[in-house]
Parts: sequence; structure tokens; C-alpha cells
Amino acid sequence: MSKAVFPYESWRKGQREIAEEVRRAVDTRDIMVLSAPTGFGKTAAVIYGLLSSSADKILYLVRTVNELDPVVRELKRFRAEFTLLFSARRMCPLMTSPGSLPSVEDFWGNCRLARVKGVCDYYSNLMTIDPSVVRQHISSHPGISAYRIAWDLAKFKKLCPFFAFRSLVDDSMFIVATYPYFFKEDVFQSFLEPYSPEDFVVVVDEAHSLLNAHTLLEYRVSKRDFENSIREIEEYAPSATSLASGLREISQIIMGISAPRIRLADKKPFLERLGDIEVVSDVVELIRMKKAEEALMSLGPQGLGRIKTHLSKIQAWMQVLVRDDSYLFAEEDERGNLWLIATPLDPSSVVSASLSRVKAAILMSGTMPPGGMVRSVLGINRNVKHVEASIAFGVTSYGSYVVTVVSDVTTAFKHRDDRMYRLIASRLATIHRGLPGLKLAVYPSYEVMYRVIERLPSEFELIVESKSTSLEEVESFLLSREPGEAILVNAVAGGKLVEGVEFIDYEGNNLLKVVAVVGIPFPQPDDYTKTHLKVIAGRIGPTTARKLVYLVGPMIKVRQALGRAIRRPEDRAAFFLLDYRYLRKDIKRTLDMPVHYVTRGSGELEEVVASVRKILGG
Repeated sequence: MSKAVFPYESWRKGQREIAEEVRRAVDTRDIMVLSAPTGFGKTAAVIYGLLSSSADKILYLVRTVNELDPVVRELKRFRAEFTLLFSARRMCPLMTSPGSLPSVEDFWGNCRLARVKGVCDYYSNLMTIDPSVVRQHISSHPGISAYRIAWDLAKFKKLCPFFAFRSLVDDSMFIVATYPYFFKEDVFQSFLEPYSPEDFVVVVDEAHSLLNAHTLLEYRVSKRDFENSIREIEEYAPSATSLASGLREISQIIMGISAPRIRLADKKPFLERLGDIEVVSDVVELIRMKKAEEALMSLGPQGLGRIKTHLSKIQAWMQVLVRDDSYLFAEEDERGNLWLIATPLDPSSVVSASLSRVKAAILMSGTMPPGGMVRSVLGINRNVKHVEASIAFGVTSYGSYVVTVVSDVTTAFKHRDDRMYRLIASRLATIHRGLPGLKLAVYPSYEVMYRVIERLPSEFELIVESKSTSLEEVESFLLSREPGEAILVNAVAGGKLVEGVEFIDYEGNNLLKVVAVVGIPFPQPDDYTKTHLKVIAGRIGPTTARKLVYLVGPMIKVRQALGRAIRRPEDRAAFFLLDYRYLRKDIKRTLDMPVHYVTRGSGELEEVVASVRKILGG
């Protein structure tokens, strides 16, 4: 292993061995499934192994934009040449402004118009500079924030960050990107052609997420989207009478749907009334062109960022709906609005073809299920090697923690009533009052979360996740507060605040020491879960499918939630599992964490909280 220089004074136990396993997997063109604990330093070990291998082009994939930063930090330490591909619309200096973020569909349509019409100076400036300017900006930038590197490129160099980063793909060994740039075929073709999957060694960070890879393609529209699209056609494309008529008929169908829980719907009537997707695409472009002319005349180039084409949402939804493997579901939200959800239900249909073609792949996570399950669920038709760091190299979990099961509460459906929600809120209040600083409470669903928090004491300072919550806003709010302030963050298992946010201060210290998981995030007993289980069982068998959906998947979400408090070896944390079912043998075995305390009432919990406070040093 001679091509790389390890940038740290010493190796942690198991790092060198994992680096060697990575090198070997690349050189033998295998798929490696790596399980290693959070805080172990697997990113550095994997990068060292890649640099020491025969790999010449590496696509390093992360699930969220926030997860780019640790990879950027390590690549800078290794002095590796890399570039970034992530949310162009969030870093666009021309069309993005606070409170005015266009949809993905509108952004790319508007961006294309700005480039074609030559009204984006940031893009035009790229034609006049040498790519080495961009390379120097990335390598010399003092920060590791992908967003900060991008914004400063626009601010000080007057360049389009996204296409500047894209210009370095050919000359970069590492392309660090979010999942869609590989797993969404149209996105891959748009921004990484002429490359194909065969050209890359692929690293997938937080690869447990691939067990739900089908959600990458999920798209939902509301009844209001259809109504807005009809008005838009009438104003900007009045000749598209057939399409407008079809949308009106769909609106009438939606009026007759009731879905207090997600229910399966027949997609055929919707496809019949929408007709050819190419026609819909043509009408979208006609509308966009007319709106662009108005925007340019009244507001100039900046006006392009304000263009909204409602029909583009229907177009994007339809692109999923026309897939042979997609299903249609209806769901009412808490306000009674009906949503139509188009989605495939088999993760292999999203990831199998691409992963089976790559030169090699490293799928890594701190909460990876067994390699055999990964191979079968994802439908990978090539050799898969599972490396479990704890077994193979004696790597133990980093940081220290104490686990308490609060056994007099549950979120089991038959027990969900006012009394139980009040009891859960009371137990959370005891934990929050008794322990200092920031706490994270994680719930199995938005419904349970709202029922509990409305029963919490009114004086508690809360952050409550919603589907529109911005990660940046949450992080900025937390960093603006004094260290040690008692704040309770309320989030949903598997959501953006559980798997997307690092609760750290400016020095990189973890602000979070206490995580309470309310209930168990079992899937809802609705048509979506039943159909998903049926689809998966048809390929991998009912036993494995049920284990994935009702045991492995939920426990991965729990471990991910708890892992927010253990990010470095010196971290200490307290975990509270608020549900008696955590004492079940199958759940204890799958969760694979010791239970230090079990409480059965308020008095016992208060005693444990007092003991935990001493352990945490509070």
C-alpha cells in the first residue's frame, strides 16, 4: 500500500486492516459490505484503501448534503484531488434567494433557459477561466463545508458553483456526490456522461439507506397541483385542451377518494387521462417559455428564478407513474389534503443494475444488516464480501453510553390513547428536566410525535420537525444558543433530523448527550406496508421480507437515532428506550446493545436519571 500517506499520527485499531480489505476488494472487482461503528474512522480507512488500490475514478456517494462535509475534510487531509456534485438549486447565485427556492423541476428548466439565452453571467464566466482556478479554490479553501466552498466560489470568483465543480470531473480521482447522481439514471446521464457505471469504483456511505432506495424515486402531487395546472394551461397553453380535460377528470376522481391512512389506488385511470408523457413535457416547456419572456421583461435575469410551472410537478410525478414497477397510493395529511404518491417498491429496481456494473463498490455503514440480506434485498448479481469490523478486527463501539428501557410505556397501536400519550410525555419531561443541555426525542411517526408534544409542559423549549424543516435553520438555531441550554429536539425516526444533522459546535464538539426513542418505528399497518412487503417477498421470500420490514429496518432506524450522540471516541451519551417491547428477545438481539437499567415507574426513572447525570458529568 504505497500510493497513500495516512494523515494521522497513528492508526486506530482495525483501520489499517479495513484499508487493506478495501484495496483488495477494488483490485478483485468485488462488492464489499462494511459494518463499522460510528466514530471509528472508517472514512479515513476507506479513502486510504482506495488511494492504495488500482482505482482511478471513484464516485463517493452520501445520502444528504450535510454528509458531504466529513468526506471533504478527509480528502483534504489526504490531499486528494476531488470535486463535488450536489444540489445546484441551493447554491445557484442567480436564481436562489432566501425564502425563494424553486422546485427541482422548475430550477433545471429555468437554469437551462438562462444558459441558452446567455443571461447567466456566472455560467458564461466559466468559458473564460482555466479549470485550475476552480481546483485551487477547492484545495485552498479553509473550510470543509460543501455549501461554503460553493457560495464563496460564486461570491469571490463570480462563477456558477455547480458547473464549475462539474468541469473538474474529468481530472478528479474522487467525485463526491449525493445519491441521485448515481442511482437516478436521468441525473447520472445528464451530469456524468460520457462516463458509465463501469468507469467507477463506487463508495456508498450510510449504505443501510439503500434498503429503502425505492424512495429516491418517490414523487407526490396534491389535488391543488392539478387545479393549478388546469388554470396554468388555460392561461399559457389554451390549445392543450385534451390535457386540460384529462386533468379535470382526474380532479373529479380525487374528489371521490378518502384515505385517512395510505391506501393503494389503481393507476390506470390516471395514466389514461394524462395520455402521452411527451405531450405533457412539450406543454410544460411552452408554458415555461412564455413565463420566461414575462419574467425577463419585468425583472431581468433574476426573474427566471421566480418562474413556477405547476404542470412540471405533474410531469415529474407521471415519469414515476409510467414505470412498470411503480404503484400509486393516496394519503390524506393532517390538514385533510389528499396526496397521490407514485413510487416503485423494490429497492433492487433502483440500485441493482448500476451496482452490478461498477468496477467495484464499498457499501459501508455503522448500522449495516448482514451481507447476505444486503445482497438479496438489493439484487446484486456478483460476489459480495461482508466485513464486520467488530468480529474481524475486534473493533468495539466508540464512545461510551448507558441504555435505559422505560418499560411502563409503549406506542403499540392497541395502547395509543390519551392516557398513554400523557404517560409518555411525563416520562420525557422527567428525562428533560433531570439532564442538562440538548436532548433528542425520536418518534415512530409524525402522528405520535404531535400527540406527545402537545402534552409536554408549555415552558419546554422545543424544536419540532415537520416535512418542511430546514436542516440549516435547525443547525443555525442551535449554534446561536448558549452551551448547555435545555432544548428538546423532536424528530421522526428515519427523518432528516435523525440521519441528516450533526449536533456539533464550531469546534466540532458534540452538543448532544441524551437521546430518547419513543416507541419502536415499526411501519404503519397500511396498504403501503402491505404492498411493499408483498413485492419484496415475491423476490426474496416471505421470511426474509418480514424480518427486513418488521425487525431489521426498524432497529436500523433506532441505532441511527442513538448514533447522533456518539460521533467521536471521547463522546459519552445516555439512551432512553421508551417502550417495554425493547425487552423482547428478538428486538434485543437485533438492536445488539446492552441494557443497563429498566424502569417501571416515575420514581425508578427519577433515580436512574440522577445516576445518569453523574455518569455524564452534569
